[in-house]
Amino acid sequence: MLLCISIFVSEAQNSKKEDKNQKKEAQYQNVLALIQSENFEFTARKANPQGGRQIDLTTRQNFMRIANKKASADMPYFGRAFSGGYSGSDGGVQFDGPMELYDVQQNDKKRRVIVKFKVKGSGDTYTCTLNISSLESASLSVLSNKKQVINYTGTIQAIPENK
Repeated sequence: MLLCISIFVSEAQNSKKEDKNQKKEAQYQNVLALIQSENFEFTARKANPQGGRQIDLTTRQNFMRIANKKASADMPYFGRAFSGGYSGSDGGVQFDGPMELYDVQQNDKKRRVIVKFKVKGSGDTYTCTLNISSLESASLSVLSNKKQVINYTGTIQAIPENK
């Protein structure tokens, strides 16, 4: 009798693991499809400036979009600028132009995707690295010629029809 109960419990645990793995695999396939469409948007929930505290961005509009071989972004920036000022036109991470050196790396074993590219903004060049582990968990690192690197955490999604 005790043997039957332990076998039943073991099979139930294995079933839960399989369900969890299937769910993660389905989420990963959704991420891959979205990235391969080259038509998606990253929205940050938090900014993580170097040497500073994490900043909540849920009440601020922000985005980084990839569509039609172009990248555009309007993200707030917190950190040290090496040159220039913080005028309304150059205070954030802002760009809209064709991507250079666009590269997608996928790690099927860890179910992660990394998207890297360079893009020129108004008077600056940005190197962006987007690490995606699910639609609900992504991080964006932005390296600029004129500012300290900044990291954002947030989500990715298909670009809404009205944008």
